[in-house]
Amino acid sequence: MTHRRSTLKLPLLAMMLSLTANLHALAAEAAAPSSPASQAMQAAPKTPPRLTLRGPDIIDPTSGQPIMLRGWNWGHWEQFEPQDAAENAAQGANVVRIPLRWWGKYRTKNIDSRDDLATDTAGISPGNLKKLDEAIRSASNAKLWIVLFIDSDCGQNGVQPDEIRYCDPTNEYGSKGHNFWTDPSMRKKYNAVWRFVANRYKDTPYLGLFEPLPEINPPGVPAAEIKALYAELMGTIREVAPGVPFLIGGRHYQANAMGEVYDPAWKDVVYTGNLFLHAKARGADEGAVANIRGRAEELADFRARHQVPVFVQQIGVKSKDDPDRRGVKAMMQAVVENRLGFTWWTYRGAGNPNEFSVVYPEGGQWKVKRDWLDEIASTFKQR
Repeated sequence: MTHRRSTLKLPLLAMMLSLTANLHALAAEAAAPSSPASQAMQAAPKTPPRLTLRGPDIIDPTSGQPIMLRGWNWGHWEQFEPQDAAENAAQGANVVRIPLRWWGKYRTKNIDSRDDLATDTAGISPGNLKKLDEAIRSASNAKLWIVLFIDSDCGQNGVQPDEIRYCDPTNEYGSKGHNFWTDPSMRKKYNAVWRFVANRYKDTPYLGLFEPLPEINPPGVPAAEIKALYAELMGTIREVAPGVPFLIGGRHYQANAMGEVYDPAWKDVVYTGNLFLHAKARGADEGAVANIRGRAEELADFRARHQVPVFVQQIGVKSKDDPDRRGVKAMMQAVVENRLGFTWWTYRGAGNPNEFSVVYPEGGQWKVKRDWLDEIASTFKQR
């Protein structure tokens, strides 16, 4: 009996010794510094859910169903306030359009983020980049989908009356303008800007769409070359941020120009056209209202004909041109009837109550055009 008990204990003892050794080895491995490769794997962020495109629809990654994006432009640089994201979400918005402006003569000097000495940030002013970080973080935390666009008044055109001397101070480029088609070196810099920006924000939750260059209108440049620039920029962005869809439009972002940049091979593209009501002194008369309705129908027809998503990245009318709000009511009716997503131009910014924004400064305080805000926000949940 004694002999049998001893033979049973020997394998058990060996197993216990082996288990103890393995535990010591695991503890030592956990305590030791990890290799650079394993550190990279542990630190690699998980790509958050992204919007996708299916035929004429933009698809919500959570539900797998079509999503109607409606919300606001945060269009005026430095006019973003920390409470805006929470306010917009509470109003029912689910999208905001956020700018970075690079190479252009804007309202104040510090709006232009171009800084050729900022080599670590691809020629983007670190101060402006910090402000962009704050806006994007705020929108993302509020679960608002983000349309991120980089605007370049010089690059997209360069011959607007207020821009010519700023874009081309020596008049080297003449009537063709100093822009991304006449100056390959600036085009290369702009690609680098987008590569940096796309890489910086690619893992941001609720990053919805990249808008490579709005309202393109280079003089004398054929549509094929406009389309070629979009293809180039989207290729640059796809290399560092695959899976994020794009928003592009034709010349001047006119509804009837979308066909200039349409390509059936681009399965990650949403198309756009503006819906501004330029009523001026006559107010929102029958002609202005009919024009808005016609353009909205044109956008919807393009969507149905090509089976691609369409989104209105700018819709608006100046309050002074629409005193009885007939125009804004007609615009909201048009987008609802034609099932168009949009971002209103703009939420906060203009220095008086007569402009596009629904929140404006007066006497050191922000004032809200409540009737306007309510009219616009009433469409947010009509999805």
